[in-house]
Amino acid sequence: MFDLLTYSLDKIQLFFLILIRVSGLFIAAPVFNNHAVTTPVKISLVLLFSIVLMSALSPFHPVTANSIPELAGMAAREMLVGVIIGLVFLLIFMGVQGAGSIVGYQMGMYIASALDPVTQGDTSLIGTFWSLLATLVFLAINGHHLIIAALADSYQSMPPGHVVMNGSVGELMIKYTAYVFVIALKIASPVIVTLFLVDVAMGTVAKMMPTMNVFFVGFPVKIGVGLMVMALSLPLFKYALEKITFYLNDELGVLLLAMGKV
Repeated sequence: MFDLLTYSLDKIQLFFLILIRVSGLFIAAPVFNNHAVTTPVKISLVLLFSIVLMSALSPFHPVTANSIPELAGMAAREMLVGVIIGLVFLLIFMGVQGAGSIVGYQMGMYIASALDPVTQGDTSLIGTFWSLLATLVFLAINGHHLIIAALADSYQSMPPGHVVMNGSVGELMIKYTAYVFVIALKIASPVIVTLFLVDVAMGTVAKMMPTMNVFFVGFPVKIGVGLMVMALSLPLFKYALEKITFYLNDELGVLLLAMGKV
């Protein structure tokens, strides 16, 4: 009877730690953390993923905590792992929103803002459009499958209760966070370069025709040219987003190894 009780307790602790890591993923991961997905659906998916992972991990990685504080420490580290996995993929959408803000400012549409369905905050119209478009592209290239696969692969290097945090993890997260600005510039570069040339042309016209009000003429011209370049650069947008997604997915493997190899 004692052995059965101990065995059941190990199972409960293992399921609890798996549930915490999956919950952390749903807090930060794009698509899964979308506010359009209702809370009951999220809870159901968290339980489903936890049960599937439990059946695969329970024969190999038993977990036994000797005290409540020790179990709480394990749970905190598990939550952090799930959040970090989701955050790495969320950086893609943060970069897309940053690109939209830059382009909206260059086009003179920064004053116009809309509610972003991903972050539930105000952002530029261009940022909202590109964010929705990025979500469609992310789903089309099976980015949500990459998130699930990263969660499953994390248990190979970090079984439940064996997560190790060190300084290299913080350095890698700073590096990936800085990559948001690179993503924004890569996506917004066609529009930025084109609008810069438009500004140069408008400045030249202003010098040649001083009586012409370049401000009122240039405002609609920049909006029209910016929208046209955005439409023409959609294939480049999709290509860049795909390359960025797979690059960060590969870098996530390095980060998971740095968080603890058993």
